[in-house]
Amino acid sequence: MGPLLAKNVGARKSLVKSKPAFLVDAMLGSVARKLRFFGLDTLYIADGPDDEIIGIGIKQNRVILTCDKDMYRRIMKAGAQGILLNGSDDLENIAQTFFSFGMMLGPYIDVSSRCCMCNGLLSEISHAEVKGKIPFNIVNWHTQFFECKKCNKLFWEGSHYLSLRALSKRIDSRIKERLEKNNSYATDSLSQSIVKKP
Repeated sequence: MGPLLAKNVGARKSLVKSKPAFLVDAMLGSVARKLRFFGLDTLYIADGPDDEIIGIGIKQNRVILTCDKDMYRRIMKAGAQGILLNGSDDLENIAQTFFSFGMMLGPYIDVSSRCCMCNGLLSEISHAEVKGKIPFNIVNWHTQFFECKKCNKLFWEGSHYLSLRALSKRIDSRIKERLEKNNSYATDSLSQSIVKKP
């Protein structure tokens, strides 16, 4: 089981060529916002029947993230892509998500691409365009500003940006720990199986 698991993780990694797209159910709203911040296309459905959520996941080729075991069983039965998360905290849930693909989060991060509130695309705007829309001291302290094309929310690299960047590094450290643990388990299992009896 160990070597097979490690092999599957590596195989999945080689199959993931572009950013995965996600669909997050009602229990994981905070995870959805963070995935969007990291630049990942993430739909969040706060209220909707399971069949509708699964249908959207299949139609749009999205990985459905859930903490609901019954929902996860239905996802698998329908042939959709899904990951059952334990819901303990955002760091663990996001690490588990990317570990399932056998890949790190870091290479997929593009913080200036998605609105964390509505999943809309961001576009860079000038100082002149933000004046009068946000406090004067923020305009003077920052050099880059982005606006959501969908909800018009404005973004800049403040303290929240720095804390989420730090979170992304902790997530990648956790993924690396899990991958190393799996590879170690696979290697140990394999070496035990080929030891010759005297």
